[in-house]
Amino acid sequence: MNPLRVLVVDDSPFSQKIMTGLLKKNGFDVCGYADTGGQGLEQYRELRPDVVTMDMTLPDMDGLECSKAILAADPTAKIVMVSAMKDETLMTNGYAAGIKGFIQKPPRAEELAELIRKVCQEAEECSLCQKYLAFFEQSLQENLSYMVGVESEIETEPDNESKFLSQGVAVIVGLTGKVQGRVIMDSSAETAQQLTRMILSCEEVSEDDMLNGMAELANIVSGNGVSSVNNTYRELELRLTPPSILCGRKISIVNPKLDAYIMTAQTPYGDIRMSIGFAGGK
Repeated sequence: MNPLRVLVVDDSPFSQKIMTGLLKKNGFDVCGYADTGGQGLEQYRELRPDVVTMDMTLPDMDGLECSKAILAADPTAKIVMVSAMKDETLMTNGYAAGIKGFIQKPPRAEELAELIRKVCQEAEECSLCQKYLAFFEQSLQENLSYMVGVESEIETEPDNESKFLSQGVAVIVGLTGKVQGRVIMDSSAETAQQLTRMILSCEEVSEDDMLNGMAELANIVSGNGVSSVNNTYRELELRLTPPSILCGRKISIVNPKLDAYIMTAQTPYGDIRMSIGFAGGK
């Protein structure tokens, strides 16, 4: 097994040397260093390490800001904060931002190694859908903002039902590649009409426009999500199948045996639901 690759973000050359010694002592590969938050983001994008150790105090931004920037580029990034401070507020804000663990300076070699391995193990034990979910959440949120002009809160929960009940307009997009899956975007006809009006910037839309508008939105959200997954997990080679549109109240779509989650985006025009499912595995 290849050693875990670690990017060390710390503005102190001396601290970098300490971290390097602790990490190498426990079999980790220190693949890079960054002295600033900007360098940290750049190095992350270039090196794609397994883990980032992040100092809190950096010259251009704090470690929390840098972590948020890295997580915006890759929602699956695993970041461990290594700081002289370890107060409750910092940890609460860090966990909310997506940081996976905290350790106080000076770290003990065994404690640091255990935390890094735990963070990586927890990520490996996630289901396929959990690994990729954040990419689709981000795509849905960003495209609703850009295409429709609405900011939305997204709630996500497991989809354990044997059937998916449509609110009125459902678009199904298949996912193919090294893993198989599907996306269902669903809303009421009234919500679909309002969204299409906003996308086209017009007062009246035909039924064809409404259906095609929802199909295009589903295709773009799914495509952007898949592109982000492929950028991180290049071996998957995910692709989309053309969207299929179903229209009518209380349409029941059979859920195959997929590991699936439902995202609900609450907008001023009504709820948009998106079910993401992948065929089993880790």
